[in-house]
Amino acid sequence: MNLEAFDNIFDAVLFIDKNLRVIYANKSARYILGKDLRLGDTCKGLFSSCQSCPFSLVEEEGEGVQIYDVTLENGKHVCWSMSPVFERGEFIGVLEVFRDVSNVIFYMEEVKKQKEFTEVVLNSIVEAILVLSPEGNILRYNNIAKRMLCMEEREINGLSIKDLIGLSIEDLKPEGNRFDVYVNTPCGKQKASVLLSPLGSGSGYVLSVYILPEIVTCSIGQDESLITKNTIFKRILEKAKTVSEYPVNVLIEGETGTGKSLLAKYIHYNSPRRNGPFVKVNCAAIPENLLEAELFGYVRGAFTGAIKDKPGKVELANEGTLFLDEIGDMPIYLQAKILSLVQSGEFERLGDTKVRRANIRIIAATNKNLRELIKKGEFREDLYYRLNVVNLKLPPLRERKEDIPLLIKHFSEKYARLYNKKFRGFTPEAIKRLLNYSFPGNIRELENIVERALITCEGQYVREEDIIDYLDESVNCKNTLDDKERILQVLKQTGFNKTLAAKILGMHRTTLWRKLREIGL
Repeated sequence: MNLEAFDNIFDAVLFIDKNLRVIYANKSARYILGKDLRLGDTCKGLFSSCQSCPFSLVEEEGEGVQIYDVTLENGKHVCWSMSPVFERGEFIGVLEVFRDVSNVIFYMEEVKKQKEFTEVVLNSIVEAILVLSPEGNILRYNNIAKRMLCMEEREINGLSIKDLIGLSIEDLKPEGNRFDVYVNTPCGKQKASVLLSPLGSGSGYVLSVYILPEIVTCSIGQDESLITKNTIFKRILEKAKTVSEYPVNVLIEGETGTGKSLLAKYIHYNSPRRNGPFVKVNCAAIPENLLEAELFGYVRGAFTGAIKDKPGKVELANEGTLFLDEIGDMPIYLQAKILSLVQSGEFERLGDTKVRRANIRIIAATNKNLRELIKKGEFREDLYYRLNVVNLKLPPLRERKEDIPLLIKHFSEKYARLYNKKFRGFTPEAIKRLLNYSFPGNIRELENIVERALITCEGQYVREEDIIDYLDESVNCKNTLDDKERILQVLKQTGFNKTLAAKILGMHRTTLWRKLREIGL
């Protein structure tokens, strides 16, 4: 067989006879195999990664085979094929053809390393990175993208960017300039910093999205503001602003000191009634026998001391908002009159028979569980549903601790201005101490702490020692209240038998007697 035709071709060529001896090698084969190649030697050992030589298979089947990455003993990588050779119908050997692809393999490995490196870099970035097709479909993303865009439970590959954040490619231009925009995600409407960068050859875009930890400040007056960066509280403010435009009744629930009065004012001043009066009635602070007169007014002679007609809070709130604070403390008999006012807008002054009308919006607030009061017969169910058209439940400060530093700064500036005092803020240790406090009195308690600390601190900073006495005192007070409730409960269980109660409480009778004196019993 004439093999000289293969001498000058680019591919390496070997002829292996049926005894596995190397009979022929062209120049390219000698160059690639180097000193490892000797004519007459067997081919075993030339191709180290070829674990089972397919020679016998080629001989038996009479068909060629191809292997794309074979490693030689000298470390080179080749793309290799083996074809059977027949002479007068008899198998005489195989023709092996291969090409050095070491550079290709090297670049493939480099690409793999580069890809792994890129993955690590992308997943270490605090921004959501999205690779988009020219049409705006998502092709690739980093790990943080799904969490930041509230898509942990869904696959986002293939989604259009318009479906994901409510903005198209056109909305995200100009390219190369970062700007702030509101995006729509399953977590709601959020402010984000975005940057759209085109890929080369018009193959798509890379979009960087960073959700800004936006601080919401709703100013109501010079020193009254609702401040938060808490996600739940921000949604409450958005809801409050939305409902403020409509003349519906609103029920605000939350613990004492969470800002229910401020939220009621916020709704009023964002409503079409903003130029009308905002009238507040604290149902818990006014004695029960005076609350009706305070609400509806009275006429001369209605009761002893009523020497002239006087309008009530309902009349004063006409064309504005009536805020019924602590509605859960309103006596049951008066709730019927409030229900009539809510349903018809009509009322009568105390001691009068004339029916009057008031165009008012009612916002009610409570720190009590009205549903529990309804079960006990202490609150009218029909009134509850009339007032609870829109419900806003404020979280306690312990559930929005990220707002504590913001509120400290706000109250510090307020009282430094009020008392004309040079003040530079709280030390990190003092803030850390406050962050670890539970605030049973919520924002009102925090404001009192800031005011007191600002007045009593000696320097321009409030230190930890300036507030620690107050916090310890509050904890001790709480423990005292807990002791009082426990002792009272056991006394009731024993029919106020102090000897038996002392045994149940695990203390001497004289110790119980002393504790009773300490807690005012």
